[in-house]
Amino acid sequence: MAAPTSPTPLEAGLGRALGPQDLAVLSPAVLCAEPGSPASRLRGRAGRTEWPTAVHDDVTRAAHVASVRDTRIVLVGGSTFAWVHHAVRQLRTAGSFPVAVVATDVTPDEELTLLGAGANLVVEPRAGAREVVARLTALGRSAAGDALLQVRWLQAGPMRVDLQARRCLVDDEPVQLSQTEFDLLAYLMGRAQQVAGHHEIAQQVWGWRHGDVRNTLRIHVGRLRRKIGDPPRAPRWIGSARGLGYQFLQPVAELGEDRSEERLRQAIAVLNAQADALQALIDTLPAAQDAATVAETVVQWAVTRGFGDAATVFRLDVDDAGRGFSRLVASAGMSARWRQSIATGHPVSEGFMGSQVYARGEVVQMSDMTRLSKRFPVTARMSTAEDLHACVMFPLHVHGRVWGDLAFVSRAPRAFPPARSAYLRTVAAVVALAVEARTRDAALDARAPGEVAGA
Repeated sequence: MAAPTSPTPLEAGLGRALGPQDLAVLSPAVLCAEPGSPASRLRGRAGRTEWPTAVHDDVTRAAHVASVRDTRIVLVGGSTFAWVHHAVRQLRTAGSFPVAVVATDVTPDEELTLLGAGANLVVEPRAGAREVVARLTALGRSAAGDALLQVRWLQAGPMRVDLQARRCLVDDEPVQLSQTEFDLLAYLMGRAQQVAGHHEIAQQVWGWRHGDVRNTLRIHVGRLRRKIGDPPRAPRWIGSARGLGYQFLQPVAELGEDRSEERLRQAIAVLNAQADALQALIDTLPAAQDAATVAETVVQWAVTRGFGDAATVFRLDVDDAGRGFSRLVASAGMSARWRQSIATGHPVSEGFMGSQVYARGEVVQMSDMTRLSKRFPVTARMSTAEDLHACVMFPLHVHGRVWGDLAFVSRAPRAFPPARSAYLRTVAAVVALAVEARTRDAALDARAPGEVAGA
């Protein structure tokens, strides 16, 4: 059936029906739509944010993107029942995310068949935009709640936190924590090895949105550190990021009671998809002629494979005055306006988040860069213009120094999950090795023939 030329009521009203709270529950979202169907045009905009986050007409591609991201919901729609049924079955095997069928005419028997194939919800195609958003949001919240209950323990070396019993043990000895201290510890462990901003912690742990929270938070962190035996000058568990916030320093394993074969199969499917994607990148990099081509290859790979809505590679350089200068090498998912604004590079200053990567040579991660207008005004301004929020930046160590950085960015205002960050850290290491090899080749090519022969 040919797609109508005028927008359906759902298409026309989707942007008005979506609010910030809905986007927080339903992003990232993947739409898998049959080519030429009304569902293929089902995309709304709330402010600067487009939703769904990714749209694909290839079921295999949609399944891959949904499986490697922290996908909150997958939408399936089409004009042909057989196509929709096939898509639902294949997507159901890709992960535990909820699957909703939208913008699709089905009979009662066909609806039962789709639910049996793995769909969590089949939305009446003539439902209004507000009803559709309400039903999807309810499904998203339910799925998020189930996911939280699946994690029972957080384990970091000798520290073990029981989320259900609200207990903390260090070296098998119980640590008596107040409710506030437990919530703070659990939140930081849930975002292990990621810097959580002062206001972000206050909002997520206690619901505070305004005011100066730093002093109060410092007191709570101090009490927590004393109880878990963590000296602030040589912290083992909780580190401070000056001017930014705090982070749990050790890697954390999330353990649950659900050991079903289905959940194990889904976990293995995600790992296999990530391994395949990484192998594809490794197979492509040898063809890159120079560092710029390596950078272009990885940013295109990251966006095409769904590991971020955008990706960038910057190189650390110096200007004529000997000051640090950051130059864009490659980007994907960014607008032409953004690329033009950064075409000449910019000084490495405190207002640029990348300066933290260059200064410390460590990973920097933020859940919402648009809120950093006071701390990183340059980064906040650039991010707001592109409607980009979460970011994880990796230093690229080449020949023993920081050559530049590789950043993965998402439109969802939530930090990259720890498992995703660990995977992308491996990607950054592979890219750094490729850049080092190309720069070494370039240095050899620049030497005189006699020098090379006598080397």
